[in-house]
Amino acid sequence: MMASFDSVADPADRIDGIRERPRVVLLNPPGRRLYLRDYFCSKVSQADYINAPIDFIYLSGHLKDSCELFLVDAIVERLGVSDCLTQVERLQPDAVVGLIGSVSYAEDVPFYEQLTHRLEQVSISEKGSGTQAELILIGDVLIERRRERLQELPFVNAFLHDFSTSDLANYLGLNHDPPPIQNMTLRLSGVAHAAPIVRARSESMSLPIPEHSLFLDNSYRYPFVRESRFATLMTEFGCPYRCNFCIMSTLGWKIRPVENVLQELDHLSQQGVRELFFLDQTFGIQQERTRLLLSEMSERGYDFGWVCFSRPDVVDRELATLMKKAGCHTVILGMESGSEEILETSKKDYTKGEVLEGFRLCAEQGLKTVATVILGLPTETPETFRETMTFLQQLDPDFASFNVAVPRMGTPLRQKALALGLISDDLEIMDQSGSDVAMPTMTLSKSEVAAIKQKAIGSFYLNFRYLRKRLKRARSLKETQIQLGQGISLLRAYLGDG
Repeated sequence: MMASFDSVADPADRIDGIRERPRVVLLNPPGRRLYLRDYFCSKVSQADYINAPIDFIYLSGHLKDSCELFLVDAIVERLGVSDCLTQVERLQPDAVVGLIGSVSYAEDVPFYEQLTHRLEQVSISEKGSGTQAELILIGDVLIERRRERLQELPFVNAFLHDFSTSDLANYLGLNHDPPPIQNMTLRLSGVAHAAPIVRARSESMSLPIPEHSLFLDNSYRYPFVRESRFATLMTEFGCPYRCNFCIMSTLGWKIRPVENVLQELDHLSQQGVRELFFLDQTFGIQQERTRLLLSEMSERGYDFGWVCFSRPDVVDRELATLMKKAGCHTVILGMESGSEEILETSKKDYTKGEVLEGFRLCAEQGLKTVATVILGLPTETPETFRETMTFLQQLDPDFASFNVAVPRMGTPLRQKALALGLISDDLEIMDQSGSDVAMPTMTLSKSEVAAIKQKAIGSFYLNFRYLRKRLKRARSLKETQIQLGQGISLLRAYLGDG
């Protein structure tokens, strides 16, 4: 049942007893740890970083013109359960759009149940009826068994499975003559219905400009940005590659036209933003489009510094040169493993030689590099771990991000792990940061996987040569402060104190 917006409790927002615009709260719920719930992934932050949820950023663009929009991010604001409940209750929302994650599922479910109860009590007190706010959830844990999952959560009205569409606005009745709802699981007359999920392949997608002001002045932080105030954005949704451990390969691939991206960049420039985090899964896939975007960014003189994800086999000399000229200073590249066998079985579709060349070309242009490493895939062994660490030394990146393989719902890796008997089909709570290892490999126990992850962090970061290099390459006092803070948090996590 769609939310009814013709009955409100706040006189300040009423005309003849009717709220002019419905109130929608975007809610990242509290947690005992620094949870990242973002883009259908969830994990524990490894070094005290948390970027603005991209889900909410682009939903804000679809919702801002037709509703009164609020953000409550209990993680970044460090709100406990009681304070978060009170803050949402005071907003008297007509709808709450909440994040939920497999890493925090055991905490999220009771929180949302308590929230709906509180909002219902407010509704009874203020309006004399039990009519309450709609609760719509987004998250990785909702991908599989979606009808059954909704039935298991009777206090939830719907799930949203694609934040880049207008389906949520259509569901809430904010658009005139909306098309049939897709990309949602919704409750109708008490019964869960699974609307079709559309996974576009290489299609164009224009997005409305987000309400970035909701996010810019919060305490979001990311280890590779150079300013404390930065904007997160994307020029495409999903990913065309087939990496079998990654949920992004299952989301389809939609690309924003260059002019649509430039409109958002113009807006951010006017807002005084000077630092960007592009959350594309692979920046630069379409060469001609990327060249046009980067050339326009340079010619318009935005003065942005920025960070992005890409693949080492996508980066060539021309792309690296254009990225540098357009303000890019750091590129996050998927190294993943030093084992050719693991790269092949993971469907990475590149070789170690291509990885080495991609890192070299970035360094040649003065771009800092971050190597992402994934440990604990099914065929991981002590030998493949040594290959990875040796290869990492050869690449000599500025940073490395060490993650533990998790059998995410909806991925081929999950099916493989089930077939090999590495996990049971009821495994829901998992964390790629490795705070709790979700599965063993065919030869390593879960505790051994945790041990090699700790060894990797210590070997890469905790040595004099690396620390000297980091201090030498810092370009500003602000950058030094950001990296020192992240380094201290990483060290605390490494020592088990946080």
